[in-house]
Amino acid sequence: MAAAVLAVGAAVAGAATSSLVGAAVGGAVGAALGAVAAGAVTVGVSYLGQAVVGSPDPGAAAGLAARAAGAAPAPADALRGGRTLTVVQPVTSHKIIYGAHRVGGPLVFTHSHQPDGAVTEEILHLVVVHAAHQVDEIGEVYLNDLLATDARYDGVVQVWRHLGTPDQVADANLVGEAAGRWTDAHRLRGRAYTHLRLAFDETAFAGGVPNVSAVVRGKRVYDPRTGGTAWSDNAALCLLDYLTGAHGLGTPLDEIDTDSFIAAASICDEPVATLTGTEPRYTANGVVDLGNRPVEILEALLTSCAGRLSFVAGRWRLHVGAWQAPAHALDERHARAPITLRPQRSRRDLVNTVRGAFTSPDHGWQPTDYPPVSVAGYVAADGGAATMTLDLPFTTSPSMAQRIARIALEQNRRQRQIAFPANLAGLELEAGGTATVSLARFGLVDLPVCVASWRMSEDMGVDLTLQEDHPDVYAHSAAWLVAMG
Repeated sequence: MAAAVLAVGAAVAGAATSSLVGAAVGGAVGAALGAVAAGAVTVGVSYLGQAVVGSPDPGAAAGLAARAAGAAPAPADALRGGRTLTVVQPVTSHKIIYGAHRVGGPLVFTHSHQPDGAVTEEILHLVVVHAAHQVDEIGEVYLNDLLATDARYDGVVQVWRHLGTPDQVADANLVGEAAGRWTDAHRLRGRAYTHLRLAFDETAFAGGVPNVSAVVRGKRVYDPRTGGTAWSDNAALCLLDYLTGAHGLGTPLDEIDTDSFIAAASICDEPVATLTGTEPRYTANGVVDLGNRPVEILEALLTSCAGRLSFVAGRWRLHVGAWQAPAHALDERHARAPITLRPQRSRRDLVNTVRGAFTSPDHGWQPTDYPPVSVAGYVAADGGAATMTLDLPFTTSPSMAQRIARIALEQNRRQRQIAFPANLAGLELEAGGTATVSLARFGLVDLPVCVASWRMSEDMGVDLTLQEDHPDVYAHSAAWLVAMG
C-alpha cells in the first residue's frame, strides 16, 4: 500500500522538494528562505511524514514512495529503535527526552576494584548518561528488564541519580572509590546520568554486566500561556521547545506565531474520554536523537498530535489534530484560471485500515502494536482491507494512538481535492489553514477544506491545493476504542 501512504501524506501536506526543506529546518531558516519574499513560499511539515515547499515535485514523491515501500526507514521507525539500550562507543549523538520515557544511553565510564582487605569481592562502577540536558526526574532504574530494587539485587546494587543541573557536582561516591580516575572535575554538568555500584554476585549477574536503563521525566519546556518553564508532556510545548531550543533549530521567538502554539497547547490539554476515564488529547513522550535530520525529528514529533507545521510570512505556525472552523470563503470570483476537481482518489490510494506501533509502558516501554483502526463500511465499500502503517514513536497511550490513527483514516476518506488557481485573494490563506469552497459548477456549497499546499505563481496569483475536510474527521467517541489485549 505504498501508494496509499503517499496519498494520505499528500492530502495533508502536498509534496515538494525535501532537500530544500531539510536546509530550511536545519538551523538556517532565514538563509534558506531569504531568496524569496516573505509569504511567497510556504514551508510545511506533516505528521504523516511529508515535507513541502510549494507544488508537488516528482523527485520528492518518488522518495516518499520508496520510504513507504520499505526501501528507506520512515521517521517513526528511525527514531524509535534502541532507546532502552546501554551503548559503548567513542562518539555518539546527543539525546533529548520529551515527556517521560525509559531510556538507556552511552556508558561513559567503568571502573572495577576490590574493597580494602577484600580477597574475592569485586566492585564495578558504571556511569550511564541518559540525556544531554537537565531533566526533571530520574525514576525507576532497570538492570536488563528487572528493577534495580528487585530482591535479587539486595546488598548488591546501589544507584545514584544526577539530573544534569548547571551547578552539578561530581558524584562523591565515585570520586572516593575510583582511585583518581574520576575526580571532582568530572561533574557532567548539563548531562543527566546514573551511577551504579555493583558488587559481584554470580547469581545476580549470571548473564554478565547488565544493560542499564531508567524511566526519566525529561526536559523542562517553556509555556507561552504562563511565561514559565516546567516539565510537561504537552505535545505543542515540546514542538515549540525543539523549534526554539539551542539543541534544535534555535528559532527566535519573534519567528514563532505564538498564538497558534498557545491554541495548540490548549487543545492538547483538553481531556478526552478513554475506556477507563479521561486523558489529555495529545502528549509527547519520547526521545529525540540529534543525529537525525531536523525534518525527520519534526515529522516524528508531529505524530504525537496529528499535527501540521508551516512557515508562513516569516513565522512558524502549528495546527494540531482538531477541527478548525473555516477562516475564509472561496468561490468562482477568487479564481484566476479554470478550477479542477478530483472527486475521488484512485482505488489504490484509498485506505480503510490503519495499524502501527506505539511505545507501551505496560510492555517495558517497547514498541507495541496498537489495536488496528478500521471502519467496516469502508472495508465493505472497498471490497477488502487496504492497510496503511502509521507508527507513533512519541505516543505512550493505546487510546491516544487509536485517535491519531482514526484521524489519518478519516482524512484519507475525505476524497475531494481541488486545484484552485486563486487570484491575490489566495494571499489570505496559508498551508494548513482552513476555508470553505462554493462552486456551483461542481455542486459544492460551503465545502470545508484544508489548504494542503500553497504556492505563489509567476502571474501574481496563488496556486492552492485544497483537500476536503470535515468536523467528523476529528470527532472522538470512547465507543470507537479497542482495549489492548
